Amino acid sequence: ARSPVFAQMTTRPRVEPRTPWDCAICLATPEEEVHQCHRGHYYCAGCLAGLPQRRCPLCRVALPEDPIRSLAAEQAIAALPSRCDHCALELTFGQRRSHERSCPQRPAVCEAADDGCGWRGIHADLEAHEAGCRHALCRRVLRGAEARWATERDALRSHIERVEAANRAVEARLRRLEERRVSEEEAQRSRTRALSERVRRLEQQATAAAARPRPGRQLPQLAEIASIKRRIEDELAMYMNMQRGAPANMLLASMAQPAPPDAPEGAAAIAPAPAAAPSPSTPPPAR
Repeated sequence: ARSPVFAQMTTRPRVEPRTPWDCAICLATPEEEVHQCHRGHYYCAGCLAGLPQRRCPLCRVALPEDPIRSLAAEQAIAALPSRCDHCALELTFGQRRSHERSCPQRPAVCEAADDGCGWRGIHADLEAHEAGCRHALCRRVLRGAEARWATERDALRSHIERVEAANRAVEARLRRLEERRVSEEEAQRSRTRALSERVRRLEQQATAAAARPRPGRQLPQLAEIASIKRRIEDELAMYMNMQRGAPANMLLASMAQPAPPDAPEGAAAIAPAPAAAPSPSTPPPAR
């Protein structure tokens, strides 16, 4: 099978008369950069880049990795006489390419060729045709609508980016609030456990004080124990109310009352209610 380079060498037509600087691959006069091998054979830069093997096709010398550019050949080719393929204007080979890009006789098609307009002509008549072509008119209208749509699309994308950034900030704030809530709940549970432990110790102290017999003081001592127990229950109820939103100053006011002199140890923080007066049938305590 023939290689693509060989097919290009045998099928590409010659556009200029043979010169000493013709490409050894496509056999045409180079129109861009001119490269050469170590023995002076010239190539187009594009043809040299497409070689399957890095060897000169004429002398089979290995080509260097960095191409050797021949500025002298490029200057000589640019000074060769030539003419425009469209208007037959006489000019040099170097001037021909820049002239053909702006030549008024160069071929042109309608800008709405993809939309169904089949007009073909020269560039000098293109403006007059597009002024009355309905396909070109629709194309211009669509181009304006596409420009507006692109502007609105960019604005919408910017708005979406701002909204997404705000959402990310809100999510980060929600995460911080959730962490704070968990931390406060843990602290609240710790305070509840501490208060429950305090109530348990007070109950133990009250039970121990009630178990210690005191001659002549059994009934008042039992009243004091009952009062302390009621105070403990009231304090626990107030704390639970405070957990549900009750004002905390009620608990502080109850804790600020002084304890009786003969209250058991540890019950000074909870003021017992005044002891009930002995009934008339109760004998007075022994002195």
